[in-house]
Amino acid sequence: MILLIDSYDSFSNNLARLIKESTGKEVIIIQNDSFAPEEYEQFFQECERFIEYVVIGPGPGHPGKKEDVGIIHWLINKIASGGASGEVIPVLGICLGFQSICHEFGNEVARLANVKHGQIYKIHPTEQCGIYQDTAPFESVRYHSLYVDGETLSREIRPLAYCYEEVGGAEKLRVLMAVGHRDLPLYGVQYHPESVCSQRGSELIKNFDKLASGFNKGNRNVRMRANDQEGHEERPAWMQTHAINDHSQVQNGFHAKSNDVHISFQKLNLPNGITPVDVCDYFYRLSKEEADFILLNSASTPGEWSIIGFPTKGKSTIITHSVDEMNHVYLSKYQSREKPQKVAVSGREGLWSFIAQEMRRKYIPREAIVKKISEYHSREIPFFGGYLGLISYEEGQHIKYESLESMCTGTTPDLKLVEVDRSLVFDHVTKDWFIISICDKDDHGGDDWLSQTVEKLKNVSQIDMDSVSLSVRQLATCKDGAEIRFELPSQDIYKKQFEQCQEFLHSGDSYELCLTTQSKIFLPAYVKAWEIYKVLTLRKNPSPFSCFMSFDDCCLVSSSPERFLSCKDQGSNKVVELRPIKGTVRNTPDVDMARATQILKTPKEMGENLMIVDLIRHDLHQFSDNVTVAKLMSVEEYKTVFQLVSVIRGVLPNPRRFQGIDLLQRSLPPGSMTGAPKKRSVELLQSIESLQKNVSSGGRRGIYSGVVGYWSVTDDSDWSVIIRSVFHYKNDSENSETMSLWRIGAGGAITVLSDVEGEWDEMNLKLTSALQAFD
Repeated sequence: MILLIDSYDSFSNNLARLIKESTGKEVIIIQNDSFAPEEYEQFFQECERFIEYVVIGPGPGHPGKKEDVGIIHWLINKIASGGASGEVIPVLGICLGFQSICHEFGNEVARLANVKHGQIYKIHPTEQCGIYQDTAPFESVRYHSLYVDGETLSREIRPLAYCYEEVGGAEKLRVLMAVGHRDLPLYGVQYHPESVCSQRGSELIKNFDKLASGFNKGNRNVRMRANDQEGHEERPAWMQTHAINDHSQVQNGFHAKSNDVHISFQKLNLPNGITPVDVCDYFYRLSKEEADFILLNSASTPGEWSIIGFPTKGKSTIITHSVDEMNHVYLSKYQSREKPQKVAVSGREGLWSFIAQEMRRKYIPREAIVKKISEYHSREIPFFGGYLGLISYEEGQHIKYESLESMCTGTTPDLKLVEVDRSLVFDHVTKDWFIISICDKDDHGGDDWLSQTVEKLKNVSQIDMDSVSLSVRQLATCKDGAEIRFELPSQDIYKKQFEQCQEFLHSGDSYELCLTTQSKIFLPAYVKAWEIYKVLTLRKNPSPFSCFMSFDDCCLVSSSPERFLSCKDQGSNKVVELRPIKGTVRNTPDVDMARATQILKTPKEMGENLMIVDLIRHDLHQFSDNVTVAKLMSVEEYKTVFQLVSVIRGVLPNPRRFQGIDLLQRSLPPGSMTGAPKKRSVELLQSIESLQKNVSSGGRRGIYSGVVGYWSVTDDSDWSVIIRSVFHYKNDSENSETMSLWRIGAGGAITVLSDVEGEWDEMNLKLTSALQAFD
């Protein structure tokens, strides 16, 4: 059994998986603050009985700060002082673990002059030793702001590997990459063997495992033999609750509904060229400019499906939650004036358990639905009914809620999910339309709706583009001489924010910080949200994860290009996919794919993308051993930009203990919108972003950089990151009788390779993607 001590890093699960796969042994993960100081001694004695060796993982901070390393400081000193009495457990340190070993034996851990985050370097072992079988160089990924001077090491520590940096001409700087204690089984590496781009990571773990086994046989043989005879049930409780793949805290499994359901399903023959926007605009006009639909529209590749949901007035349930009132959710009926029902939940965990319970109540196995359909589609239809909605950034983990200020008079809506039983689905690949209604077996109202809707659709036609305004400004000036007013972020304050980010990146507190800004757009109150959406998606910026959602208290108009997380059936498996975007360049006549690739395939852009890929692998490894990177840093072209995109996939094991809702809960907020390590980065950004004067106190982002999408009754789901989007709160504290405030966010990843002018320009490029609709 192997113990991994995590310092709240965003790569630790990758390391745990590497250890497990390399050794075939059980891995226990604890945080460095899992125990109080008065519990340290008992913890160590329990480790002596059960643990073969300890791996101290990476993490933010400095080894000299006890608040950053917790028990690690005590543990290394305990082992160092226990040599004579035999209380020695082998230790392998990774990054912060490496620095901690060096620090506790009198070596200074200082700041690097040239910080390396997400950079690939050749590692040169100095000798054949316990962790290296030979001195052949290999490539590995560096994530570190701090270093240990290999030329001034204390007597106890010996150098085992270096990397070499060019500093000008033929001169090279030698940076220490691995060490070993001269007398004790303590080893450390500065690089990250668990990264997707690192070589010989498994070999390192196997070598150390062999080394530790040899030490244990010669020095801990009595205790280790006793350990073999111990029953699993006699283990300390912390070993059982922290075993990877145990996940006893996640209990959101789904079971089939016991009652039967009635499904109305029909393939439609709509005129060629009819798009989801055409259909929505048709119903918008039929309902006299009332948007009684929800649209998820894959307006460009790689999106493949569009969903139009039709909530039933006075019947479809809406789930609403605000972090301003963390311990309650509100249940209301779509477009109903009835007072919402207030339901108590126990904080964030209680909220997600409530949502899972509601989804569990609706769940129907795909095979049960398909059996009821006489003529199915050639491709798996992703949505048969379920929930459509949005989830704000603040509904994610690690937020300091006590410092948040509401954006609205009253609470700010942070989660909106509407129950949908009636929908139209369009396959962009085959150009086929389907109309679907699903309800309890005794409720045949869906049949009437289906037949009535089919009849209405006989008159649908393409939108007359002459009727679509060229910009929202044109909409706003069509009467009363009203003018749009913009409130943009301050460039001077942005420079100060950038400097703060650089300080934290150089101090070892973060590898990457996704610094975002907010802009405000004051529109005449008579401008309709649906008209804004048409301008954005038809005139300016069609995107693969476009959406239109209008609720009683908020509205979202999105042209997002970024999938966050999808969870879909693939044969007998459930496959999870994430598509992080990091790296953006403007799509102009003088920039083709070759030129964009040249610009984006640089150490800075690739380092940003690699960090998020490794972070997402960490998130997925909470639930699956089978995690692969299907596409690594590929350049994709969109109408307004080229972007650097990766694709990470995981397969949920059968029988499934986890569902898409579990992955969503524990992966929010999106790593591409935080940076890494996620926890420390979220905390830092909340303070840094609040410096802008047009940002709510506490750095509240709101709907921006949250997620929007669907959950199907078949437990298929697809969520995109809310970027390139504008949103509006009906009770925004800055609304007036004549003007409505729309908000828009934009940002970019700050790394040590960033320059302030370049980041300011990139942020404005992303802002322009959505803001151009208003010019």
